[in-house]
Amino acid sequence: MDTKVYIDAIEKELSACCDEFFYAESSVTSAVRYSLLNAGKRIRAVLLFMTAEMCGKDWRKYLRLASAVEMIHCYSLIHDDLPCMDNDDMRRGKPSCHKAFGEATALLAGDALIGIGLETIANDKNISDNARIAAMKAITRAMGPMGMIYGQELDLEYEEKPADKEILNRIHRHKTGRMISLCGTLGCLDSHLTEQQKDALTLFFDNIGLVFQIVDDILDVEGDEAQLGKPVGSDAENNKSTFVTLYGLEQSKKIANDMTEQANNAIVNAFGEKSDSLIQYTAYLLNRRK
Repeated sequence: MDTKVYIDAIEKELSACCDEFFYAESSVTSAVRYSLLNAGKRIRAVLLFMTAEMCGKDWRKYLRLASAVEMIHCYSLIHDDLPCMDNDDMRRGKPSCHKAFGEATALLAGDALIGIGLETIANDKNISDNARIAAMKAITRAMGPMGMIYGQELDLEYEEKPADKEILNRIHRHKTGRMISLCGTLGCLDSHLTEQQKDALTLFFDNIGLVFQIVDDILDVEGDEAQLGKPVGSDAENNKSTFVTLYGLEQSKKIANDMTEQANNAIVNAFGEKSDSLIQYTAYLLNRRK
């Protein structure tokens, strides 16, 4: 499996969106480019493209949708790093946006990415009108007060008190999981799926979204700081409830493995060999080191 073609394409598209939707001479534009371009693993875009291909679509027609997801995701990272939120000084091996450009500019850069992400979908001519409406509904729900924002709200609430297993699942199914599940929803737009296939995609992305967070928690304990691009051990220093603090390291690994196996079995049964790329990619996500 080679994801380079997907990543190269989304980087080019994101750069084109910056040229199209932002003034060239602007400190906010500089902050957006700094945070958005040539950064990250583009996991959400890759998941969206692979889902589209599995559903028999040309993944290139989903570049604008994937760009919107990456922009909304980037906004959330910029805002999460702010002192009033998670207060992180480093992101992907370099100073966080607010450390490089100041808090006010970082706040505006995140706000701008929300608006441009939605405008990108509204102007997407590669999908049908009905698909554009469905995409707008899906992304606003995923990022909103019943999605990512609710997860962040709970995450902040439980910084000063322990979260039990139910609360921890609720936090990360919203904060991390909703934007990953969104990729499955957008990747199958304009597709005619059976109920089995729809159910399989829902289960797959619900599981993978939680597995992604479990692996993050594991890496905070045993990851390599140089590979991660941020300090390790911060969760323990901040007395934060994680899957590792609740279940232990080995049991967390087992949960991640079991949930990945369940997710993979579901889409193999529903899509057959068309799911091969996604199956390979989940193995990468499960075993990633950064």
